Amino acid sequence: MEIINWQVVSGCERLTPGCDNCPTYWNHKKLGLDYHPTQHAEYLGDPVNNKTPSLYIVAGGSDLFHEAVRLEFIREVFEVMTIANWHQFEIGSKRIERMAALSSRHLTWHDNMLAVVAVESAEYRWRIDELRKIEARRMVSFCPMTAQIGEVNLQGIEVAGTAVEDYGPKPRPIKDEWIEELHNQIIEQGVRLSTARWQAKEIENATV
Repeated sequence: MEIINWQVVSGCERLTPGCDNCPTYWNHKKLGLDYHPTQHAEYLGDPVNNKTPSLYIVAGGSDLFHEAVRLEFIREVFEVMTIANWHQFEIGSKRIERMAALSSRHLTWHDNMLAVVAVESAEYRWRIDELRKIEARRMVSFCPMTAQIGEVNLQGIEVAGTAVEDYGPKPRPIKDEWIEELHNQIIEQGVRLSTARWQAKEIENATV
């Protein structure tokens, strides 16, 4: 299945230390582009026009749930995902509190949509609890790992995976035993282990 970055939003802003080597930020800086989040209504119809079942990464390298993105626009994105039900969509966010709050009042998640949260260190394990509040299929992406995560509760999570930081000006190394510790927990808790992830170069090339 083809993987497509659906760039309905581009740009973002630093939220946590895990953002420091974000490939889209450094690509924007290199090209002298404005990194403020921008909505791209001109791309809304792309999944509907594509009749070949594909996996869409929604706003890859950005964040659909950034505070600068209007609720009305987020609703339009969800309407398209609902219509284009022959595709799969992964919607990732570090702003999981907004994702959870809007989902409880305004958004409907269908089986072709996967809610994804990034957890880069033990400090942000609370994001998993926020993800559980969303009535959707759920994924935890331990990416980019910047430190040992430690013990995690993956109840209610369908899939989880890890990724090292191999991009940006100063990639932060991690220990193999930290990854092994997480993989063991994922498998022991009956969660599907994902080994796939976006490559930094693919995200850079998709930047608007």
